[in-house]
Amino acid sequence: MKIILSPQRRDDTLTVYKSGAFLTINGEVFDFSRMQEGDTLPRSAFHSIWLSEAGSVDVVSGELSVTLLLPLPWNYSQEQAFPVPLLDVPDGYIAFPQPVLGENDPPYQAPEFPPEGTADGYINWSLLVTAAMKAAAADAEHLAAMKAELAQRNAQAVLQIARVNDRIETIGYGIELGEATEEEIAEQAALQPVLAAWKAYKFALGKVTKQPTWHAAPVWPVVPPAPVIVASPEGKSPDAA
Repeated sequence: MKIILSPQRRDDTLTVYKSGAFLTINGEVFDFSRMQEGDTLPRSAFHSIWLSEAGSVDVVSGELSVTLLLPLPWNYSQEQAFPVPLLDVPDGYIAFPQPVLGENDPPYQAPEFPPEGTADGYINWSLLVTAAMKAAAADAEHLAAMKAELAQRNAQAVLQIARVNDRIETIGYGIELGEATEEEIAEQAALQPVLAAWKAYKFALGKVTKQPTWHAAPVWPVVPPAPVIVASPEGKSPDAA
């Protein structure tokens, strides 16, 4: 078991006895034996201030990790103010960092016998977050991110297709009127394969969700280069009149 301590200035005391996955915290017994790998009990699952004001209880790499509120007395020590996690905590009374003692203050001694007459500590097991629930939430979050990525790529493709197609059609008007220059006619010809490439890209995006790796590891089609169209607003320099 791993004990993480969250210090808080207060005048009450904390006594904790460990027996396997059971913790007796100031007279209340908390049974964590039903927790499995990857499970989490949030602080809202407890009524005890020693847990509800401290942090979650987790099982990480097969080890139960409990965060407890550590009261700091008026004469608290640096070890209490900045406690290090307690690792591989053995059964018995847990030794917490102690305050600064005066010359006549006796050192702390743990009780000789396990606590008796204790009450069951409240745990709201309906708030347990299992490893499977975490995996499902992570999967849903990743799916939402991939959908957003697909939407962004589609929007980019629609924009590029529209601006290239608009330029091609605009030059076509000039050709129909017999007013297009040789440079503009050449520009139109050069833009035709660019338009085809963006249309092909847009079509390929429509197949991404059919991939066997969607949405875990989608293979995105290669984005065509965005053409520079001087006559379009995007192609003008900010200083242009």
